[in-house]
Amino acid sequence: MKLSPSIFAADLGELKKQIKELEDSNIDFIHVDVMDGHFVERMAFGADHIKALKSMTHIPLDVHLMIEHPELHIESIADAGADIITIHQESTARVLSCLHKIRNRGIKAGIVLSPGTPEETIKYLLDDLDMILLMSVNPGEGGQHFLGSVVDKIKNVKAMVGDRDIDIEVDGSIDNKTIKPCYEAGANVFVSGGYLFQGIKEHTETLRKAVKE
Repeated sequence: MKLSPSIFAADLGELKKQIKELEDSNIDFIHVDVMDGHFVERMAFGADHIKALKSMTHIPLDVHLMIEHPELHIESIADAGADIITIHQESTARVLSCLHKIRNRGIKAGIVLSPGTPEETIKYLLDDLDMILLMSVNPGEGGQHFLGSVVDKIKNVKAMVGDRDIDIEVDGSIDNKTIKPCYEAGANVFVSGGYLFQGIKEHTETLRKAVKE
């Protein structure tokens, strides 16, 4: 089980301190949402922010592109220091080209499915993926509840993946109650924002314990 706290939920005034807490808690990834104000309503983070984060920590950066036409920005995001780049299935007609471009930079590549996008749409991509990110809320919107239907989606994706070495990540309202059914369904990477940053050390431990109980 791997944790990927969403830096969007961090207190920017305490960022260095909170990154140190993440390092001390042996966090696996830092999840970085790149939002363009078009594909999703919000705007957040870009290549310069990723470069700054990369200089502050040794934790791998898990960069989630919530943007239209990600093919236009992959090079700058890669240059900034992303270790994983995931793109939305719904964001471009050039998905496979984008995945190849990411992997050709020596970076792990992943696909993201919004809640309404069927998992069958990524069958043709499975041999070109390092990660599949399933959204359990609508991307880029705050104050949402966890969509329980994603649990069956995780099971279906897990079956599709088979013995391939692909991480299955879940993002959206992950806390000590929602993490276990996702884990049991087959997910192994969990993005947690508001919940985890309410108390990094305590809630990291709570999330890890929750999957074992």
